[in-house]
Parts: sequence; C-alpha cells; structure tokens
Amino acid sequence: MLKLRVHIVPVGFEIDRVIEPLVRLKADKVWLVIEENIEKTDAKYHYNKIKNRLNELKIECSERRCDTHSLFLLLNTYRMIIEDEQNHLIFINVSTGNKIEAIAGTMASMIFNNEKIEVKPYYVVPQNYEIKPRKGQPQLTSGYAGIIQLPNYKIERPAESLIAALKVIQHNNHVSKKILIEKFLENKLIVIEKSNHSESAKHSQLNSKYLEPLLQKGLITIQGKGKPARISITEDGENILKFLPK
Repeated sequence: MLKLRVHIVPVGFEIDRVIEPLVRLKADKVWLVIEENIEKTDAKYHYNKIKNRLNELKIECSERRCDTHSLFLLLNTYRMIIEDEQNHLIFINVSTGNKIEAIAGTMASMIFNNEKIEVKPYYVVPQNYEIKPRKGQPQLTSGYAGIIQLPNYKIERPAESLIAALKVIQHNNHVSKKILIEKFLENKLIVIEKSNHSESAKHSQLNSKYLEPLLQKGLITIQGKGKPARISITEDGENILKFLPK
C-alpha cells in the first residue's frame, strides 16, 4: 500500500504557515482542525483563504471541528484523525492555531506514535512576526523561513487492559474490592481457572494486574486497607479517558 503524506493542521490566524509546509513537504492530504463555529469568528477570513489555496493546489482536504480551547477534546480529535490515517505517514503542524492546539499536537505525536503509526511534529518558522492590520483581518505572521522537525519523544500510553479496568472503576466510583472483583469478572478482566476459584486468586489478580499499576500511574486512589478499601478514579484518570476510545 502506498503511504500518503498526511498533515494535521490547526486553523487560527495564519495562512502562510499552514500552506507553505504542505507545498514544501509535498502533502497528499491535509486535515484541518478548526473551531466548531469558525464562520462566526475572526478566523473565518483565514479559513476561507486556506480552503481556496488548497483547492488551487489540488491538495485533498478534510476537517474536524471541536472546542479548540479544550486540551482533552483536541487530543481526542487528533487521536481519531491519526487512527483514520494510521496506514500513512502523519505530520502535525504545531505552529498554527492557539497555544493549546500546539500543546495538544505535540502531546499527540508523543502518545500515538508507535511501531505501527509514524507521527512527526514540525514547527514552521515565518519570515515576519509583525504584520500591520489589513481590514481588521491580519495574519499574525507571514512568509516562510523554514521547517524545524521536532524530536519525537515517547509518552507511554497505558495498556488496553488498564484502560478497560479504569473505565469500570469510573462507572463504579468509590467501589469496594469485593464489588470491583465482581465487575471485573463480568467484564472478563479477571479470569480464574476452573480448578482455582479461591478468593485469594481473585484478589491477587485484581491487585497485581490492575490496582497496583493504576495506582503507580496516579490514575486511581485506594482509601483504607484490605477488603474494606475503596477504589476511586483520580482527576488524571478521568482526563485520560477523555481522549482514548470509548
């Protein structure tokens, strides 16, 4: 299968920093990440200019809309695009859009880049930073002075089994170990051999496979000790579920 060069680019008050890297890096397709109601914002001008230029350049364009001031909604948006394009080479422009979009793009490249999916973040250096307003619709920068390919460090994503366990805890928050074992058995997160139905085996799996790793990662808290202990999801645990598959 031929790998396409797919770019993910937030749209804000930039035009050149969006378009020029697509031309220089010979993009086959671009995903625009835009504010939900961009037609009602000052960025409408830039959005329309970008769409027109992409049409002239005959670069395939798709888009996703979301609240571009929500880090975790943005991460979820990047995740969905990356999963859609996982068979291709993916680039993320972290120099356009707002600061939260830049952070989300950088984080997405660190979380979702793996041995099967190649994600490369880049920063576009403009020629000019100060532009005089033109009819109230200025670019924040203009021109193109080069691209900086950013190092792609890795953020470890929790294993799917831990995410599944965290979702169960989220739906049964402040739950006892006894009830949690029942829920994990229902969801086949704990599997006990027919020859071993002891409570100690169930508790051993619960603690070693799920609670200890989740606690170490700061995704849950455990109040109390032994059987009366209560398990709750933390704010970090809630946040990580916001941008991973439901």
